[in-house]
Amino acid sequence: MGGTLRSQLIVGIDFGTTYSGVCWATTEGQKKLQLITDWPNPSTPIANAEKVPSTISYKDGRVNNWGFGVDVDEEHLRWFKLLLEPESTYSQAVKEVHQSNKLLGTMDKTAEQVVSDYLREIWNYTKEHIRKHLIVQDWEKSFAVRVVLTVPAIWSLTAKDKTLKAAALAGLPTNIQLVSEPEAAALATFKEKAEDGVLQVGDAFVVCDAGGGTVDLISYKINKLRPLDIEECAIGDGGLCGSVFLDAAFEKSIKAIVGLDQYNRLKDRHKKKMLQTFDYAIKRAFAPNSSADYSVDLPGVEDNEAKGILDERIALKHTALRTIFDYTCGQIETLVQNQVTEVKNKNLNVKAILLVGGFGSSRFLHHRLEQSYSSERIAVVQIDGAWPAICRGACLWGLEYANQPSPYSTQATEIKPTMTGHILRASYGVEVSVENAYIANNQMRWLWRQGELCKIGDQRDIIVTFAVHGVGWLSHSGTREFVQSLYYCKNECPSRKEESVRELCQVKFSVPESLIWMEKSFRSPVAPGKWRRPAFNLIVKAGSTMLEYIVKHQEKEVASVEAEYIEY
Repeated sequence: MGGTLRSQLIVGIDFGTTYSGVCWATTEGQKKLQLITDWPNPSTPIANAEKVPSTISYKDGRVNNWGFGVDVDEEHLRWFKLLLEPESTYSQAVKEVHQSNKLLGTMDKTAEQVVSDYLREIWNYTKEHIRKHLIVQDWEKSFAVRVVLTVPAIWSLTAKDKTLKAAALAGLPTNIQLVSEPEAAALATFKEKAEDGVLQVGDAFVVCDAGGGTVDLISYKINKLRPLDIEECAIGDGGLCGSVFLDAAFEKSIKAIVGLDQYNRLKDRHKKKMLQTFDYAIKRAFAPNSSADYSVDLPGVEDNEAKGILDERIALKHTALRTIFDYTCGQIETLVQNQVTEVKNKNLNVKAILLVGGFGSSRFLHHRLEQSYSSERIAVVQIDGAWPAICRGACLWGLEYANQPSPYSTQATEIKPTMTGHILRASYGVEVSVENAYIANNQMRWLWRQGELCKIGDQRDIIVTFAVHGVGWLSHSGTREFVQSLYYCKNECPSRKEESVRELCQVKFSVPESLIWMEKSFRSPVAPGKWRRPAFNLIVKAGSTMLEYIVKHQEKEVASVEAEYIEY
């Protein structure tokens, strides 16, 4: 395959809580998606895995191992992705996150730095994989490379901004784009279903992205079939009830069978292998109506026929397994039910619930949801290739925008994105005050409101003014920096800046003092000297996952604009 300077290479990266995956394609020829399955794995000579563990270890402050290469006996970090979300309670709710957070403190590293180190390893291996599979010299110069990175749908803009910064620190291309995980999975699914002719205009679907750590719920409706046009139709939801909570419950039950003292004496690598058997085999195959017998090997465990332990093998009772699955799957069922209700409240009929993600492959979860919704004639569908669906969808998302410089571009509009609108999970606005009018201070102007359908590319214009002192004809050779705060609220929008209104970010921009000096001056009755009041047009644009900020002064775009998100 040869590349031209106009050809693009799209890389979709599903950076997951427990596992990560990568898919890539070029804009040449058939645009075939290439899923990386040969992740380095020292424990097996034949690597064949659709994803690689999101784990990393350090030695003397440097990366020691990552992915499958992390040894069970070495100190390592897991679930560190969730530490990017400052608003979450994950660090207290999940043992793995708490341990990683504690380990970060001893290593003098931030969550952003660890994520950056892991993404760097993923990116370096991805580049090597592409080099081996493309018949072209120096592919990074032959193709324009674009990376699409997935993030949880329920993440805040601050967490998404930290993800972008970590990716940049890892050496990924600067034109990286973010897309939500269920949106990527939905795109991969709907593209396939549209070709099969099973979609109809007006159909509504609930996408349940059940992963290792988190479960995301987003609902979409079909606006148009050719070209495919879909948009969100309800506020998304999510929770910390992924498949690793099955792992924890399973290990707890094994401890009860074996006895805690004996279990603690067993070798960690044997326990890890036992948990892998549960993860890769039992967890996906077990179903409520299953008559199969299940067992796991645990070398070193003593025989106890009464408890089903014989020849270092533990027999698993069907009732015990069902108890393990019922609790976690029950939490997911509640999330799904809430989402279905949200869609119905919009006078839409849910045609199907689509299960994606690794946990989405579970026969138990599928059976439980199917039983719940059979009377409502809502189909529950397990997507083929559910585990890598997100990175495939991210790659497809990138291919859609391949002919556009950015998703916010007004040029090259011959390619219209499939996903055209999102339901906002928070309200966004600015504070407005009138000078010398106390009762008019701390007023809020809301740009978008929670629950509103926001079309990608929508924009809001805000006129902001600043009183500037000390700009004279001898001092206007430099620049003057201004800061405008944006706020968000997840409750009902108040008219004033109350406790429920929190600062989202500070939009910082610089203007040449020569332009300010051209403004008409005035004298203040309360402060000496000459003052000027420049007016700026702050434009806030809605993208797929982020907001974009543009500042204009006297119809000209200001050169330097930066948004600094607030971490709480």
